Amino acid sequence: MAHDMDFQLVKWLTSNGPNAVAVVGGSATPYLSLQEIVSLSSDPETTKAAFDIMNRTLSLTEGGPTLQKTIAEIYDQSRSNIEARNVIVTNAATGANHVVQRSLLKAGDHVICQYPIYGPLLDEPKDIGCEMSYLRLDPADNWSLDLEQLKALIKPGKTKMLILNNPANPTGTHLSTELQREIIQIAKQHDIVIHCDEIFRPLFHTDETPASMIEHADLDYDKVVTTSSLSKAYGLSGVRLGWIATRSQRLMDEFTHYRMFTCQFVSTIDEAIATEVLSSRCRPAILQKHFSMAKANLDLVQSFIDEHSEQCEWVRPTAGSVGFVKFKNHRTGQPVDDIEFCKRLMDSKKVLMAPASSCFDLGDRKGEFEGRTRMHFTVETDTAKKALTLLGEFLDEEKDRMQ
Repeated sequence: MAHDMDFQLVKWLTSNGPNAVAVVGGSATPYLSLQEIVSLSSDPETTKAAFDIMNRTLSLTEGGPTLQKTIAEIYDQSRSNIEARNVIVTNAATGANHVVQRSLLKAGDHVICQYPIYGPLLDEPKDIGCEMSYLRLDPADNWSLDLEQLKALIKPGKTKMLILNNPANPTGTHLSTELQREIIQIAKQHDIVIHCDEIFRPLFHTDETPASMIEHADLDYDKVVTTSSLSKAYGLSGVRLGWIATRSQRLMDEFTHYRMFTCQFVSTIDEAIATEVLSSRCRPAILQKHFSMAKANLDLVQSFIDEHSEQCEWVRPTAGSVGFVKFKNHRTGQPVDDIEFCKRLMDSKKVLMAPASSCFDLGDRKGEFEGRTRMHFTVETDTAKKALTLLGEFLDEEKDRMQ
């Protein structure tokens, strides 16, 4: 096995995070305490009782039917036909993605992967030994996905899987409902499994909430798999619980078999917390809190970028919790060296962002994300303000340095 995965993003954040005064290189919403979830609940006493773990038996669990049903109800069942039996509970989204890819892929399989994307979604099939093709999002067209490019990448009879991330990390964009339907129809024509990581769903910053990739049952194609967890939209990275959803019984059998020999069981405590968090008592209020924060912070970042347009630009995110900001020389318009930029920003201002060239430039061509950094906007608003103030000071100093 090749073991090419190097996890540069994780290494960058964990090595620099403890020394930063403002971390805006991550991707989760602010971490919630159990007490805060109780305060957000529409029925605090019931939620408090659900979190009373003193008498809970710490037995083995694969994620029981109550949790499976609760997860299934996140989706529009009239469009998805997803029921409890269509959900597999996993050890976070990391476990979900691992189970999907390791159980279905083998060396030599051809895989098409959206690009840029969260690194492990691309690195795992590479590590398996798959032949990779990169479905490049177009930065000149709001990071759009080109269906003609997708069709051209398909190798009939050999392409096994299409990997998507919707909402997308690091671009902060999303696939519309109609585009999803066209993608599924293309995959159906060639019998390709669609694996869509939806960990940032349902953080959409548009007037309409697009469908989940699983919510197209009317297209009569069951080889669609979605994965997710509580880490990003719900601010519960410490609850290591995620899930896989698919209508395909054959794929369910493959996932269940692989999980049995790797990470079959989950924490009963995590199961209890997840079941309550995803209930109708807690879920709406948690999401509304994070929607409001995202809107306020997006406006702050957009104002900052407008003010410093000579030195930075982005495609304003329509979803998720991150954006892909490009920094440039104010005189020439050429992209900066994003790795050195982020190192100097961290050294001088203690503001931590994630440089694209080391954290997301993972494909078959290097240098295409030069100057870009991932900026995290679902942080506490005070943190966002502090980061932008210090970043503004740094950009002014960069101007003087480049005179």
